[in-house]
Amino acid sequence: MGHRRSLPVGAALMSGLLTVAMPGPAAQAAPPAAPVITEPGADNMLVSAADVHMESAPYSDPDGDAHLCSEWEIVTGGGERVWSSGCTGGVLRNHIHMGDGVFENSHAGRADLIPERDYAVRVRYRDNSGDPGSEWSAWSQRPFRTAKEQKPLPDAPQWVVKQDGYRVEEVAGGFQLPVNIAMAPGSQQGMAKMPLFYVTELYGKIKVVKGDYSVSTYESGLLNFDPTGAFPGSGEIGLSGIVVEPKTGDVLAAMVYKDGSDFYPKIVRFSSSDGGLTASSSKTILDLDDEPQAASHQISNLSIGPDGKLYVHMGDAMQPSTARDKNTARGKVLRLNLDGSIPDDNPFYDASDGLTAKDMIFAYGLRNAFGGSWRASDGQLYAVENGPGANDRLARITKGTDYGWAGGVNDMKKNALYTWETTHAPVNIAFTEQSDHHAGGFPEDKWGRAFVSESGPTYAAGPQAKGKRIVEFGFKADGSVSAPKTLVEYNGSGKSTVAGLAVGQDGLYFTGLYPDAGTDPTKAGAKIYRVRYAPQQVASQVMLYSDRDFKGAFQALGAGVHDAANGGLGSLGDDRLSSMKVGPGYRVVVCQDDSSQGRTNALNLGLCRYYGPGQHEFVGADLNDKVSLVAVMSGPARGDGVTAYRNPGMSGASQPLGVGGFESSAGELPEVGAATSSMVAAAGHRAVVCQNDREAGVNSAQVGPCRLFAAGEHPSLGANFDGNVRMIAVGGPAVTAYSQAGKSGNAQAYTPGIYEAYKGQFSIVGNDAITSFRVEPGYRLVVCNNDGKKLANKGDLGPCKTFAAGDHSLAGTALDNTISMMAVLAGPSNGARMTVYGDRDFKGVNNKYGIGVYESTEIGPVGNDKISSLKVAAGHRAVVCRHDSAKGDAAISPCRLYVAGDHKYVGADLNDDISLVAVAK
Repeated sequence: MGHRRSLPVGAALMSGLLTVAMPGPAAQAAPPAAPVITEPGADNMLVSAADVHMESAPYSDPDGDAHLCSEWEIVTGGGERVWSSGCTGGVLRNHIHMGDGVFENSHAGRADLIPERDYAVRVRYRDNSGDPGSEWSAWSQRPFRTAKEQKPLPDAPQWVVKQDGYRVEEVAGGFQLPVNIAMAPGSQQGMAKMPLFYVTELYGKIKVVKGDYSVSTYESGLLNFDPTGAFPGSGEIGLSGIVVEPKTGDVLAAMVYKDGSDFYPKIVRFSSSDGGLTASSSKTILDLDDEPQAASHQISNLSIGPDGKLYVHMGDAMQPSTARDKNTARGKVLRLNLDGSIPDDNPFYDASDGLTAKDMIFAYGLRNAFGGSWRASDGQLYAVENGPGANDRLARITKGTDYGWAGGVNDMKKNALYTWETTHAPVNIAFTEQSDHHAGGFPEDKWGRAFVSESGPTYAAGPQAKGKRIVEFGFKADGSVSAPKTLVEYNGSGKSTVAGLAVGQDGLYFTGLYPDAGTDPTKAGAKIYRVRYAPQQVASQVMLYSDRDFKGAFQALGAGVHDAANGGLGSLGDDRLSSMKVGPGYRVVVCQDDSSQGRTNALNLGLCRYYGPGQHEFVGADLNDKVSLVAVMSGPARGDGVTAYRNPGMSGASQPLGVGGFESSAGELPEVGAATSSMVAAAGHRAVVCQNDREAGVNSAQVGPCRLFAAGEHPSLGANFDGNVRMIAVGGPAVTAYSQAGKSGNAQAYTPGIYEAYKGQFSIVGNDAITSFRVEPGYRLVVCNNDGKKLANKGDLGPCKTFAAGDHSLAGTALDNTISMMAVLAGPSNGARMTVYGDRDFKGVNNKYGIGVYESTEIGPVGNDKISSLKVAAGHRAVVCRHDSAKGDAAISPCRLYVAGDHKYVGADLNDDISLVAVAK
């Protein structure tokens, strides 16, 4: 029975009279108060037919009876019940999804509602009194309408890019509910078998994706229960947040475990003994065994702040009352040491009464801040969280702040930088910062921007008006944000959506949460994608121009150090640089002086400036037509080009540096840091060292003084440089060929040009002896089975193949130990080293080429597959091929080598069928 009030019987002796209070009628037991529906958030709201979130305000009962269960149902506009939950207890009493109930009557067998129909959510509460007359509340009802089903755009890709200059690329597959991504620390370029990033799968695995995008398991079996459940609904629980400790490479992961009938949060720290490929040991550093969790609203995001502390996001477990209660960890951001202990400078820390949840709290009053990330530009933590049917929130998370969530839809507006008025379900946030993988290669106008993944309706098919996209926020001077701008959105017909988000060395990576086909979201098959900055107007990764606004003479450059004194700016010309285009993943330092006039190893290079990815219409009046050296920096790579030492005399800590760029502020000189004082540059290599890196100014300020060092030993870098180096650009050969697999055996380095075995140009590595090679970023390589000894101007050199930058092995292929010719070149340049014509006998449309390689999109006015005759200038040679590398490494035969002279006809086998032209001295 419920609690009943009765009138007391008492007696009093007044003036000798005995007065007895007579009992009145017994008070009737009262039912629970009718529920207040908070989601859908308003009458007649448009919601997804596949994902109706149903939520109500906290239970209230005038008798004080406990909340036993709730009964939820959905009815049509005509009153037919088409879905119901039965009397549901636990966290589902106040928050439920359609996956947690049963479709019935005309909707029996369905998994969603019908688009563009009127429905209503109904709910009533039941107390624990057991009194049939009072245990049920009255029904509450909220009408809503299902949104129109969107169809994919015809003839468009699965992921549509909404901003010019970007593309989406699939990088890995075979994942099961991949919810978060964490990049591995340190340099990864050229390290094919080392960790690139880690992925948490909701149902208990951590996967590692290596530098070659192969996937393996780092750790599995992390859940002590079967997590399989309804989607959307109770199946949304398990392993979630992940972060990598940068100094040790240890992986920290957030998850729940089951004890009895409840789930509880914990954080486990994993260590590895094989370079981060698999976990060798683990330790639980946080176990909150008195903080029950709920599906979705569980422990989630992990991050390490600039203070070196661990920040932990905790959902409210679908109990809004926990969020502002400092005696519980739910609905909070917690702040811990990396070993799980509690810092004594937390805002509510007080050890006098023992360490409790209150001592861990950094911020509170949050509903479910699933995503969080640090913005280096202001050193602040930002979080995104879902609202109750409306007012999803983006907020700056500051120490000791109350974010106000107590169950009301308008609570989510408190301390919000931005609120989505209708639910878009933001789940992750990442910032493109120069200190984080050089902003993923995004151009300067994207630096410091926030990118947010909107997952949209959980497991709805096809494109969605509310979600399934990545949006971008800009920041104003006062710290406020601009309205979101879409970068990428889903256009497939399946269930996939965007979830995990992280900036990597060459783009913005995101997870597609579900397989794009099938009806079971828990099946493996989800994919990881990358949004890459790849503007079509950048023909090669770095293009220099002699005039402003990308006009005049031009020259493409690959990674390395190019100075006019050594002919490195031959097509452009010394002291002629006025503008440039820098592609994604590249950076450029330009200097007034080069290696001439005794400047190698000794004197400074004059005014030097740093340019990031993007289009730079003018280098500035102080550098215009005054540049003699250009250092092109790709991503940092380990290698044997230069060894930098912390102490003079090649002593102390050291770090091997490959061709590329290394900046102290980006963490790319971890072994030596700014203390570099000596170095050894291997044969064929050079290094530009600067006292400042991009933090000293991008596109506008100096990074110097800078100094150029040649190959050899350098026991000291000179006055004001020893112990004062923040940037190193390493230049070297464009290609290094090896006689054995794995870049071993005899080795020979090649600068740009065309090389033939019969001329003795393979004398070190050996003719027909090449098995592996490395191509540096920005260069393209063509290799052929034959040279021009007997085939100049006639015959096929093949088989021939083209290779992009990276490490390559020919073992087991037709070209293994059979290469007799190589063309090593960067992209286009101006000049008249070769002229091609659209018709025989040098007639028709024509265009001229300088030294470089030209593929189908760069052939020029004569047109792809239109060349019929050609002229090669004195002292030059050219290789022409039927195919190019439009699809990456590719077979390109037939190919032909033309020496200097006039060639009236390219031959029937190549006439009007040429897509690649390579020109060299």
